Amino acid sequence: MLTVSLSAALLFAPITDPDSASTGTYALLFGGDCLLAAHYEQAVGENGDSAFSGFDLMNEADLSVVNLECPVTVRGAKVKKPFNFRMNPAFVGALDRSGIDIVNIANNHIYDYGEEGLFDTISYLDSAGIWHVGAGRNAQEAATPVIVQVGTRRIGFQGYYGGGEAPVASGENPGVVSRRLPVILQDIETLRKRDSVDYVIVNLHWGTEKATIPDAGQIQFARALIDGGADAVIGHHPHVLQGIELYKSGVIVYSLGNFVFGGNSRDSYDTGLFEIALGEHSVDYRFIPIRLEGWKLTTLSGGAAEAVKSRMSELSSIFPQSIFTKKETR
Repeated sequence: MLTVSLSAALLFAPITDPDSASTGTYALLFGGDCLLAAHYEQAVGENGDSAFSGFDLMNEADLSVVNLECPVTVRGAKVKKPFNFRMNPAFVGALDRSGIDIVNIANNHIYDYGEEGLFDTISYLDSAGIWHVGAGRNAQEAATPVIVQVGTRRIGFQGYYGGGEAPVASGENPGVVSRRLPVILQDIETLRKRDSVDYVIVNLHWGTEKATIPDAGQIQFARALIDGGADAVIGHHPHVLQGIELYKSGVIVYSLGNFVFGGNSRDSYDTGLFEIALGEHSVDYRFIPIRLEGWKLTTLSGGAAEAVKSRMSELSSIFPQSIFTKKETR
């Protein structure tokens, strides 16, 4: 877990974990949709840490990232839409203690309580030292990347949402970063050239809910990002797992499904985390099966883990190459 403070503009800090430094390999861990609100809060009361008790994977990683699927606020008026969510600000500490370092906030629920909800979210995350990408109080803030130094390598993170349930930030107007190909390709180029980033990770909130297979347009879009200089594309929104494609020198995780998602009453399900093991001159990938059981996370093992991996392998078989057709090294 990263334990550093934020800077005001371009976010930058080194990872200094001695164990990782001794091996030259750093573990970057990614989860799907996280919403510690609604049914989750009803079940756990004031114990926001409940889901993470005894679950140490996020803290053990050098850097952990999830999609935060709601604003953090007690203020603001509900935006007119079918479902509105917001997280108790007291639960931000649970995110921090769980080991989560960065959250994507470019999604369809970040504006559920208007600009007040978005502004509060940013303030609470900043106060907790949790970095965020994909939305902001103005266009410049929304587009600001997170950049982290890992050994001799610089990792850049960005996040995007297609719009519809949240406004696109423009000028001094708040909102999310638009998930448009020219916008993302320009950001990748800026990260590479201006910021000297040599590993680019793009978060995309996209796809069809409950669909286990991405559509042809998504596949084309994600591959174009790899062709344009991204190293990893991390997807979320469908609330179910989708396949993981190896494409040229990059990786595309089409959907990581739900991590801890209180937006519905389903408190038990199998899901997973995706790990990038980033070395000085190498990169390896691993899918880690996990389970939420009664709102508590556990790492699966044995036959239960193999069943989830088998399912992921099947979902990934539509691609010419996936992480399951290449031997995992970790």
